[in-house]
Amino acid sequence: MYVHVNSIEGYNMQNTNYVFLTAADEAIVVHVNNAVVGAAHTAAELAALFTANNVNVSTDTIMCSSSIDFASEEGFATDDCAHNIIENAVAML
Repeated sequence: MYVHVNSIEGYNMQNTNYVFLTAADEAIVVHVNNAVVGAAHTAAELAALFTANNVNVSTDTIMCSSSIDFASEEGFATDDCAHNIIENAVAML
């Protein structure tokens, strides 16, 4: 989904967060640098988590698990709900 490619050979990767988003129990779980930092049910909550954890949506590597694609299996109303929350959170930042 929102993957900023920054692994090009020779690229300076300092100060880069690796953010992984998963869907679980009607929420988007945010992992930053292999640590769970919280879960969000709304775009505003997700944007706040990004801000609180110094996630820069323009420069950090952000990846989504397949659970985001199949969000209805994790309690969301539709499979599109998780993607919509992520897109709206990014737009807020």
